[in-house]
Amino acid sequence: MSSDNAQIKVGSGAYGRDRLAGFDYASISPVFVTFDVITILLLAFFVGLLSPSSTDVPFDFPGPIGLGLLAAVGYALANHARGLYQPWRMVRTFDQVRAAAFTWILVMLFSATVIFCLKYGDLASRVTTGTFALCGLIALPLVRWRTAAWLRGALAGGSVRGRSAILVGEERELSRINPSHLLSRLGVSEVRRFSLPTSTRHGGGHTMAAMLGERGSLPEDENKILAAAVQFARQNRIGEVVLAMPWGDLDRLDAVRARLRALPLPVKLLPDESVNQLLNFPRVDFGPSVAIEVQRAPLSRFELTQKRALDLVVSSVALITLLPLFLIIAIAIRLDSKGPVIFRQRRNGFGGRQFTIFKFRSMTVMEDGGVVVQARRNDKRVTRVGRFLRSTSLDELPQVLNVLLGDMSIVGLRPHAIAHDDAYSKLIAGYAFRHHVKPGITGWAQVGGMRGETAQLEQMERRIEMDLWYINNWSIWLDIRIILKTFLEVFNKQVY
Repeated sequence: MSSDNAQIKVGSGAYGRDRLAGFDYASISPVFVTFDVITILLLAFFVGLLSPSSTDVPFDFPGPIGLGLLAAVGYALANHARGLYQPWRMVRTFDQVRAAAFTWILVMLFSATVIFCLKYGDLASRVTTGTFALCGLIALPLVRWRTAAWLRGALAGGSVRGRSAILVGEERELSRINPSHLLSRLGVSEVRRFSLPTSTRHGGGHTMAAMLGERGSLPEDENKILAAAVQFARQNRIGEVVLAMPWGDLDRLDAVRARLRALPLPVKLLPDESVNQLLNFPRVDFGPSVAIEVQRAPLSRFELTQKRALDLVVSSVALITLLPLFLIIAIAIRLDSKGPVIFRQRRNGFGGRQFTIFKFRSMTVMEDGGVVVQARRNDKRVTRVGRFLRSTSLDELPQVLNVLLGDMSIVGLRPHAIAHDDAYSKLIAGYAFRHHVKPGITGWAQVGGMRGETAQLEQMERRIEMDLWYINNWSIWLDIRIILKTFLEVFNKQVY
């Protein structure tokens, strides 16, 4: 390779083979729309065969098929409007299963309303409609689960053919780009990447003023690289150009775009490293523009109602079901060591308001003052029964009473002793933001591996980072997911 092309790097894979392999990325959405429609119509057909007919004809065609057509069109349109047929969203198994169930319930409610308003009740009996709705509620989430897994495998295995594209950008930005992400999110297959040297605004190397001439010209070596990119795109029928450059270097970015205007192709600019971090936050309309919500508002009344309803249901069922276990643990604690069964300690809750937390006593001390020593591995203060309770998280069970009283939630952020709150709030930025939601028995950090001792400040910083993510991304489905993961983790501990 000549020195002029020293910065040109070839992407992985053979270009000719990649173009002939698999099926086209653009066909994924239409194929899955068709698949959903056919699935619903088949369900309607079989439900019609099994349902009793109101006439002498064994299969009453208008009723089940008419209901199936109405439901299939409504289901496909609802999913399309919500962007659920976009391939990068279709690979998310949990989101797809949840969305399929939710959309189907809404579609069936809409279909039942249409049947009632148009007085078509004789064509589709209540038994047929109910059976059809139940079958769809089971089948469609299962289909979504399987198709999401299949699509992930197809994208990873190279069975999907995206639009051929070349990548042009700085070395540092290009190094962050995974070709598989380009395919799943943008629908493009990387053919080759052309790497420009990383610019330095400050410090060693050439400054931007030296690199750019009076008219925003580029250095000779970069012009050669861009000329090679243009020539390659023309010779190989490239369909798209993807740019990966820092957004702050506007002069240089404009100069690169000017060179690429020689190609009659779409050019897409990827977010750089700093912008990409902001895009992880929710986006909201801001007039004709878009704003980034770097800190979401407290939960709305409807969201609070959802969360409270879930808390009451789960905590009530847990209290009734686990009452015998409560009695057994209480007896074991009293026989093992002196002191009360229930450990009480003040904690900061929602809005910084104090409450008294309940736990099964697992230590010989009852610290609740200005100095509270965090429990550590092999702590001599932990009793024999307490060691078992802490390892299995059974010491947290009395907190269902805190949930019923409204001081805590099933899912939230683990509350710390007030002494620890005071200390960490001075050491970790954003720590006080934890009090924007109720504390919880379990949480995103706990199911993410950040449960237990935080002997190092870095461990607590990581836990706070996960707590803040939970606050900014809360949904009722996220709470349900965390509850299920917590149950599985506790169950696995009991088994192993």
